[in-house]
Amino acid sequence: MNYFSIVISVAAFSISAITMWLTLLHRGKLRMTKPNVVFFGYDFSPKTTAKIFLRTLLFSTSTRGNVIESMFVKLSHADKTETFSFWGYGETNNLVPGSGLFVDKNGYAANHHFVLSIEKPPYVFEAGEYSLAVFAKIIGKQDIQRLSTIDLTLTSDHARALAT
Repeated sequence: MNYFSIVISVAAFSISAITMWLTLLHRGKLRMTKPNVVFFGYDFSPKTTAKIFLRTLLFSTSTRGNVIESMFVKLSHADKTETFSFWGYGETNNLVPGSGLFVDKNGYAANHHFVLSIEKPPYVFEAGEYSLAVFAKIIGKQDIQRLSTIDLTLTSDHARALAT
């Protein structure tokens, strides 16, 4: 009978330790749903700058959640890759510069705006195949995490519309 009590106590302690790990200590991973809107275009204030806009849900795989320090996208087309490193989120009329966004298991759905921040000749969206990779830097983690890769095709009609 004494051994039975010890086995039950060890099992109860193990379940409590696992529960504590999953709810209080484990950070989980940051994930992103497939965006339902992907937009290529331009911001015109204060100067004309290429822009990528995504509507997506970010969520954590743990109860504790994650804090995003920064996000950026890399857009690849043909043999060129550009980094859109200025990140803002929220509605168009109420954009918040991205930094320190907390994302828990319930998720955070928002519009994410990425703008080219390097002074150089204007970026031109050309017709063809594009690969859009979304990255995030999570506080407390050394590595930058790739959240998603999206393959897109920009038709010549779309490219002409963006050029005007």
